[in-house]
Amino acid sequence: MSTSPPQRPSRVALLDTTIQVDRRKSGVRARRIDALLKAFDRKVTTSIALLEFKATIIQECILIHNQLRREGRFSAVQDSMLEKKYRQTSLRAHILHNLLDTHASSFATPEDKDRLLARKARQNLENIIPRLYDWFFRSVDEVLRDSIKCSRAEERPAKKRVAFQTNLPVCRRGQNKFCSIEAFIRQQAADLVTRLRAHLRRMDEENRPTQLVQACELFESVQQDAERELSNGDCRRGGDCLIALEADGHVTHALSTNAKEWDTLSKLIGFQFVEVDYPEEKTR
Repeated sequence: MSTSPPQRPSRVALLDTTIQVDRRKSGVRARRIDALLKAFDRKVTTSIALLEFKATIIQECILIHNQLRREGRFSAVQDSMLEKKYRQTSLRAHILHNLLDTHASSFATPEDKDRLLARKARQNLENIIPRLYDWFFRSVDEVLRDSIKCSRAEERPAKKRVAFQTNLPVCRRGQNKFCSIEAFIRQQAADLVTRLRAHLRRMDEENRPTQLVQACELFESVQQDAERELSNGDCRRGGDCLIALEADGHVTHALSTNAKEWDTLSKLIGFQFVEVDYPEEKTR
């Protein structure tokens, strides 16, 4: 009597915000990630990753849409959005060149063509922005969101008469906030904070990952103050830790481009960490 071979345990990949954003930023990065994901049976992400996705690529798309509406010329918006002083310059360049596939020269493009490009880009963004949100759900097997039920993550971007409504309004309990973030932190984060604090104490202060330090401080403030109410900016400060806690018990591996935080989190929680890099982009 033949016996079937033992089944291989399922390999489930957690995709953090950096991975989800990179899958939309460029074809090179998307293909690299897709190749890595072939080694997994399922891929999941979380509600806090969606919150951060809205705060990064979707927020920048909305900002560009607003600027196109105000300026009326594509080249003027392109030039101002790509100034190096802005933190999201690289992401904005990908939106302008890859998502919109548009370019104009403030020296050479005639004004009438420049204004036409601005109008077309604005109209394209009105389709791209809600589709990015919908893509986030379609791009994975599951978005883990039942434990926190983030109100801001649940809101699909919507355009009013001429502009998009506020993407991430301040969270106010009972008005536009119905999540369970504070209860989640009090119930789920204590053990992680203890282990994180011990890990951070063993590191030189200047080498301690800022986001992990901030997450510990945030979680401790919630644990110590029964009246503490968080808004979406607070949740983004604790982003990687919250994503990891949302996924605890659901995944075997964590994928991120951010090794500084995720290597530590994966070891403390029990994931296998997979650092994603892009060798094609390295300067030879």
